[in-house]
Amino acid sequence: MIIRLLVDIVMALIAGNNCYAIDDSIEKEIKSALAELSNSNGLIGSHFVAVVDKKGLDFFYAYSEDGPKVTENTPILIASHTKSFTSTLMAILHSSGKLDLDKPISSYKLQLGLEGKVDTNKISIRDLLTHTAGFTSIQHTFKSAFLGYSGPDELVHSLSENLLIAPDYNFRYSNTGPIVASMIAENVTGKAWGELIEKYITEPLDMNSTTNKVSKVENFLPSIITSSSGNIFSSGHFKSDLTMHPSGGLVSTVNDLATWLQVNINKDRSNVSNIDIFDELHEKQIDQSKTYFTYERSGYTLGWDLAEYNEETLLTRFGNYGGYSIHVSFIPEREIGVIAFTNQDAAYMLPHVIANYTYNSILNKANRDALFKQEMNRLEKSVRGELLGAPDPALVVSAENFPGNLLGTYVNSNGWPEQKLYIEGDKVMVSWGGLSGLLLKTGAVYKAHFGVFQRDLSFHFQDKGVVKSQNGSVEFIKI
Repeated sequence: MIIRLLVDIVMALIAGNNCYAIDDSIEKEIKSALAELSNSNGLIGSHFVAVVDKKGLDFFYAYSEDGPKVTENTPILIASHTKSFTSTLMAILHSSGKLDLDKPISSYKLQLGLEGKVDTNKISIRDLLTHTAGFTSIQHTFKSAFLGYSGPDELVHSLSENLLIAPDYNFRYSNTGPIVASMIAENVTGKAWGELIEKYITEPLDMNSTTNKVSKVENFLPSIITSSSGNIFSSGHFKSDLTMHPSGGLVSTVNDLATWLQVNINKDRSNVSNIDIFDELHEKQIDQSKTYFTYERSGYTLGWDLAEYNEETLLTRFGNYGGYSIHVSFIPEREIGVIAFTNQDAAYMLPHVIANYTYNSILNKANRDALFKQEMNRLEKSVRGELLGAPDPALVVSAENFPGNLLGTYVNSNGWPEQKLYIEGDKVMVSWGGLSGLLLKTGAVYKAHFGVFQRDLSFHFQDKGVVKSQNGSVEFIKI
């Protein structure tokens, strides 16, 4: 009786402090669930789940049937979770008076390519960060995230010449806003975005493995692009230093991300700002109404989605690029967060399923098993669908089966990077800007697979031997 009373007292103290003990049985169940999600779907990637509380990293488990071993120190691309870092940087610069989130961007006297096309007197940095500025650009997005560019002037030109303007200022998620906001910060401080992230966030927090310099990262976990048979079609990170941008261009580790979540859970500004920044970073700035998987999103803060799941309110910011899919979230009221990840494209939904199971296990939710079964079924259906659309190695075009007069360099008159078709080994390859990949053919339709995406390609002979190529909606002429 006395022992039982002591146990009850200890558990009450733990609950009162919002510290959720992950005992051996819960650990075992989470590990078993992750293995089941992988094995039941025949996955070949590397997956992990981690739990963070106000004291830091509390639990980590990685599983892979055949893929590379992942540890707490393995570098991974965090993709669009980068936006939470960029927004935090902007809040720090605002708190120190280096810029003002609410001043019109016109007041910064920086040529952004928007002048005369949108009213820059009505748009603030806050609008850029909360995706309510009312504009974006497809070419700007492709160059900054995928294809590369020659320098800042080319990015400004792409934004200016290919601007898409919304009829209102409602929430429309894109990469454009945080990138433009960072251009302003660079101009104000005289430092590049990556240098600012290092100076104001990663260095003060001792997050020494978080960087935008992908060329300097060793043992970077590659992402896996799955073939239609469930095997590896290609792998890589499909990034260069140039395309590591403020909306999706950071590499980090579990240990660093655990520090990052811990700081957010505790709202610990001590190492980054002299005044509070986290209330504003975590509070709803604008409304949104969207369902993503199991998450009912009701708002957006400066850099996080505000969402409901199983009667809990979460702050989430996910990321997806190539084969990488990362789930980063925390429940402010419970002072607990989860990081989950896969490097296999067909399994992009897995991190969310295991994150949900982890929350439901730790919080002792009565409907845990029922929800897990439902979400497992959704994952299985998703994986099957991804494999149906995955590239088939049998469709890769060989050199001997491709017309030699279509090989060569193609140019576009509207600012898109060159497209090249060439032979590598016995296969036809396509490069577009900084990306390259195999050419496939289904019937009469060619597809270039660049790892992070694939594009329909067609070729047309014109008068006087001129060859045109259509890359999606972009037209090229062979030179």
